[in-house]
Amino acid sequence: MSFFKRLKNVVSAKANKALEKHEDPIELLDLSITKKEKLLQDAKKQCANFIASVDSIRNERKELQEKVNKYEEATKAAILKEDTEKAQDFVKQKLELEEKLGQTNIRIKDQDDKIQTIKSKIQELEIEISKMKSKKQELATRLDVAEISNEINETLAGLNDDNGINLDELEKKVSQKENYGKALEDLKPKDEDALLDDYINNSPAVDSKVNDELERIKKQMEK
Repeated sequence: MSFFKRLKNVVSAKANKALEKHEDPIELLDLSITKKEKLLQDAKKQCANFIASVDSIRNERKELQEKVNKYEEATKAAILKEDTEKAQDFVKQKLELEEKLGQTNIRIKDQDDKIQTIKSKIQELEIEISKMKSKKQELATRLDVAEISNEINETLAGLNDDNGINLDELEKKVSQKENYGKALEDLKPKDEDALLDDYINNSPAVDSKVNDELERIKKQMEK
């Protein structure tokens, strides 16, 4: 396979993949339904025209049958009048009309069979369109639910996305600044009262019992 043909295949494959990604299944189904409804409408019109043409043939058959009946009556009248020549002529005309009538009946039956076939196909198409509409409604509902679910999942996923911020590191930095502030506070020069307060606060507290015992021992040593 040549390089350019392979490149064409790759580009075509990527284009198809991009189209599939942006295809809306509901729109595609709706488009298919619209096309089939147009076919159904055209088929019904054609079927109506077909039925009308067969009705015209039925009218022809009715006229032929009436003529056959008239020639039948005319033949009987000629026989009563003993007009053999007329009777034979009427019979001849009658037989010709009956042959046409037979051919017309065959035409009508053939056309009726075709009409029934067309009607069956129209009915099948109507059922197919009805199923497609039901499926469209079902898929539309499922698609809405899926889109809402995806939006919720994306939102929840966003809650877990701290954009690379490490909370532990932030806490350490804040603690460092706090400690730094305390260190600066300790290094501030203190006045006389503050120094006395520090000395008093930092002096160990002496228990009175311990102090009393200490004084007793000191007096005993002086004796």
